[in-house]
Amino acid sequence: MANKDSFDAFVSIIRDKINELSEHTDQSRIQVFQNELKEKFDELAKSQGYVSSKEYDALENLAARLEERITKLENQLKK
Repeated sequence: MANKDSFDAFVSIIRDKINELSEHTDQSRIQVFQNELKEKFDELAKSQGYVSSKEYDALENLAARLEERITKLENQLKK
């Protein structure tokens, strides 16, 4: 799906949910909509190549640890 199509689909989902929210003000229902929107947005973002900040931090931490291991191995090879 093209970027514009993905964005348009997401906007359409948000419009539908906002319309439903305006009809119903039950707090538990609002929480359900919030969770649904978050899931849909996360899926859209991932399909466009983005990751969450939590996933980014985990990958950054892993990269730093791998760099340390490579540096240690390189130093051992020099000896």
